[in-house]
Amino acid sequence: MKKSLLKQHVFFLLMLLTVACRQSPEMHEGNSAVVDPVDNTAQPTIVYLVRHAEKETADLKDQNPGLSAKGLARAEVLGNLLKEQPIGALYATKYIRTQHTLKPLSDSLSLEILQYDANDFVGLKERVLKSHQGQMVVVAGHSNTLLPILEAFGAKRPVPDISEQEYDYLFKVTLAPDGKATVETDHYGVNP
Repeated sequence: MKKSLLKQHVFFLLMLLTVACRQSPEMHEGNSAVVDPVDNTAQPTIVYLVRHAEKETADLKDQNPGLSAKGLARAEVLGNLLKEQPIGALYATKYIRTQHTLKPLSDSLSLEILQYDANDFVGLKERVLKSHQGQMVVVAGHSNTLLPILEAFGAKRPVPDISEQEYDYLFKVTLAPDGKATVETDHYGVNP
């Protein structure tokens, strides 16, 4: 008798479970469906980070110099390197050297260069993720801001620092839909 009663309880519970699974949450007003927080179809957000190319140093008092001939050549190389990528946005600081570093890429892609505050690392991250989630973005920064930007995006520093003489780093930060960040380090530029 106990086995028969147990079988009836198990059968009853299975029936309840079957009925509950078949009923959609939309059928009941006021209920909402539970959504899996990880969207497996979402694309990662990719952020390329570069330091501005070599700046003009003839006038040491000039706080906003443009690029030197070598810097202009490096900017052209960057433009050629990334012009085939599906870039969704370009970001540079207010300084001429960061804007001119992205100008060849801007011209080839017909994309406006958007300005960001050089020291607002978290603000840049929030802006990129709000406006360009799932896209590719290129950010031109400075020797003392690239690594803090990487960290703001959740990536670990791949190098301890960037010296005043280093212009060739190309960092690729990949932000997965779950927020995990990875970074790849490369170099680009012209032969000396």
